[in-house]
Amino acid sequence: MTPRQGGALRGWLLLAVSALAIAGALALLLAASRTPVVQDWLPWPWQSFFRRALVTHVVFAFQVWYLAMLGGLAVAARVEGRTGGLGLALAVAGTILLVVPALANRGEPSLNNYVPVLVDPIFLAGLGLVAVGVAVPVLELLLRPRSDDPAFALGVATAGLIYLLALACTLLAWQDLPPGATVAGHAEEIFWGGGHLLQLTYVALLLSCWQALGADASGTAPLPRVAWRAVCALLVIAALPGPAFYLIHAGDLAAQRAAFTRLYWIGLPVPLLIAIIATALHSRRRSLDWRSPAQLGLVLSLGLFVLGGLFGGFADGTDTRTPAHYHAEIGGVNLAFMGLIFARLLPALGRTGKRGRAVRLQFWLYGAGQALFCLGMFVAGWEGVARKVAGADQDLDSALKVAGMGATGVGGFVAVAGGVLFIWLALRRLVGRPSEG
Repeated sequence: MTPRQGGALRGWLLLAVSALAIAGALALLLAASRTPVVQDWLPWPWQSFFRRALVTHVVFAFQVWYLAMLGGLAVAARVEGRTGGLGLALAVAGTILLVVPALANRGEPSLNNYVPVLVDPIFLAGLGLVAVGVAVPVLELLLRPRSDDPAFALGVATAGLIYLLALACTLLAWQDLPPGATVAGHAEEIFWGGGHLLQLTYVALLLSCWQALGADASGTAPLPRVAWRAVCALLVIAALPGPAFYLIHAGDLAAQRAAFTRLYWIGLPVPLLIAIIATALHSRRRSLDWRSPAQLGLVLSLGLFVLGGLFGGFADGTDTRTPAHYHAEIGGVNLAFMGLIFARLLPALGRTGKRGRAVRLQFWLYGAGQALFCLGMFVAGWEGVARKVAGADQDLDSALKVAGMGATGVGGFVAVAGGVLFIWLALRRLVGRPSEG
């Protein structure tokens, strides 16, 4: 890795981990804005600030964190990449702009699916800069795919190509709006198709992490070369029709929504099942080294993601079984990224540090906490607790409901502790001197 490439990778990782830190700070402000007495100490009217902070929190916790990892992995996958720094500068500028509207308490919140937004020129400009910044190293990887690890580069390139298709869908949806229409009131349809393809992007990144972590833990990847190429091809094939839906169903929002929903459910299960089965068998055939960040990240990520998939079979969108499903899936992706950062990316930068108990503890706290959090929500939802309600509206009139929500609270605190420990350990290594703990 050249000094320029190492500097760009370090910058992307700093952006990714900092996005999680900002999301955590916003979560604290969200909690403060709902706490009696404390809410009156905030410099903004808490009634309007809450929804703006919620949108910004979600964007940082998922979009900026995940997309910064895509940008960093695109840099890491190439030999002698040249554009990572340019893309990073754009993404950092966009990230700064994303924070401004929430802190200034401006912009109309649009709590739409996948990519919630604040309808504000500064926020939208920031989102656009982040999107373009990530696209720069992705395009270089696709156009000049020279790599020391072709299998890993193929997985990241697959995620990058689907990401570009997601951007195309978003632009086509914007163009497809009625004359004179604005983002306000139309954010759902603007991000619906691109949001679906972003989920395929994140799955491609997840499977790439599993391949890399499996290889780092045991010397061989879970999927052999031919099978891995087939999985990547299936993911691309699943995403390719997306932009065409805006031509086939031009102006028909209901048809577009149905088409993307079918595409998601038809195209995603097969490559995921292949990778899950192969990764599970790969881990079962080898003795597990629970001191290895690669092994911990792989096994805990796989277990939590599969748990979320099982919960998804019972989710109906009305009760807390639905958030139990997607929080477990998100947790699985997060654990894979955590494992890859500590097993491969920090060592590539010469910033391994001490691999003591704290490194292992972050995985166990986050993984176990997230599992308990989701299990509690699933039990409560099974008993009928509605999603997106709080306090007396939860109607906790049975022991199982109380136990479920209690487990959710305890698990949430444990997972947050693991997340804070990860941010601290990662930033300490990235900001400190090489090889410092």
